[in-house]
Amino acid sequence: MRLLPTLLLLATLTVSGPVQAQNTDLDRYTSAKGQQRRARSSSNQGDGGYGWSERHPEFMQELTTGIYMYQLPYDPTNLYNVPPQILLQGFNYIPRYAFWTKGDLLSLTAGSNLGLALQLSNLGSVFMINAPLSLELNLGRGSMADNDDPVGVYAGLGVEYNFVNDLLPKVYLDANGNLIETVNNLSQWGLQWTAGIRVRVAGRPYVLRISRTLGTPSQKVTITHLGFGVSMF
Repeated sequence: MRLLPTLLLLATLTVSGPVQAQNTDLDRYTSAKGQQRRARSSSNQGDGGYGWSERHPEFMQELTTGIYMYQLPYDPTNLYNVPPQILLQGFNYIPRYAFWTKGDLLSLTAGSNLGLALQLSNLGSVFMINAPLSLELNLGRGSMADNDDPVGVYAGLGVEYNFVNDLLPKVYLDANGNLIETVNNLSQWGLQWTAGIRVRVAGRPYVLRISRTLGTPSQKVTITHLGFGVSMF
């Protein structure tokens, strides 16, 4: 009968080794996220934590869909004296790099809001591509990928190139009525501002983005974009 307690003791010692090792690995895994979240508080100590992030550049992505509104230049032949407006539905891919941070509370990112639209109809096909480059200041959610705040806001400035085929069917004449040029495609450069909000609702990360032409672009067409989608972080 003394043999049975001895065997049980040996079995306990043999099993406890692997179990302790597994528990150690599990502790490391579960504590990793906690260490990332504690980085915010530690970065706020000492000299304030401003500067180049040890993790920079950090890559973040978002996907949205929305509406582009084109406010065409005033046309004197328009009897209603109302500048025409054209709406296009587009899909957007938003890559960003965070190259300056304050912990994960505040960051400065460089990125784009690449837009694409394709509409087919009996009256003709419309193709649009929008390629802005902008700097954005981010506060809260979205400032860094591991920021777990429920809400974040951002705003930025940049330059934008926009192309739309057959958007401007205009004929320009000189004082004598001679043809100067015919413009069909919009191929425009300009400045823009952008702003928006990021929120987490029911465990899902959403983003709302608005942008608009700043000043007078090369072909005098004002572009307003409103997009809604998800953050991929």
